[in-house]
Amino acid sequence: MNKIHFWKSYFALTSNFLVSIAPATHLITLLGLLLGVQQAASAATLTFEQASVGTLSTYTESGFTTSAVSGPWVVSDSYGKPAPFIKFTNEAGLNPLTATIQITNNDSKFTFGSVDLYSSVTPIPYVITGSLNSTAVFSFEGTVPNTFGNFKTVVNSNSNYLIDSLTISLTNPAVTCCSNPMGLDNITVTPISTTSVPEPNSSVFFLLGLPVVTWLSRRNLTPGSTIRRDKKLS
Repeated sequence: MNKIHFWKSYFALTSNFLVSIAPATHLITLLGLLLGVQQAASAATLTFEQASVGTLSTYTESGFTTSAVSGPWVVSDSYGKPAPFIKFTNEAGLNPLTATIQITNNDSKFTFGSVDLYSSVTPIPYVITGSLNSTAVFSFEGTVPNTFGNFKTVVNSNSNYLIDSLTISLTNPAVTCCSNPMGLDNITVTPISTTSVPEPNSSVFFLLGLPVVTWLSRRNLTPGSTIRRDKKLS
């Protein structure tokens, strides 16, 4: 019966002969070419530093686009972590007001790490959802206790999940005493680059055939030659 041995980074088949194949690192490179490779770039933090003060419609930073989906979002340079940041205000005596933003990366994949949330005098109920191809891959919600005018970082426990769309919804509670600004800053995201999967071609088949040609040349054989095998194998 033939025996298969793994010696260092080489694959050997002992049946009175040895097949020498490229090192494992070369095989991994070839598989990468065949299957495509995903690679994470450096993380980006969306700070709204270059956003124009006033009503927020869309804003692009580090290749990511932030869009106001619902609610009266505005860019404010009077506060932030550091300033500016984006916020919306619920006036005194009104019902709770929910506002949502969406972050995309030109339909490319990315991951979401964290966001800093703010409210002046209320707790901060939030819902954060990451989607891929219009299907939610994670969604979590909670309420940040009253920060008394400070920012609180909310961390995503699913930060390794690939998404192509992120929505953040905040609910500004009803307050009888006064108007209340609520907002966010410093959204951390990491773009993921994916190489395209190449079409099989003669070059790929040539690379795959190299180990066989190498073995044949070492055995001084031609493709039509016959390999004699001993009945007794070590």
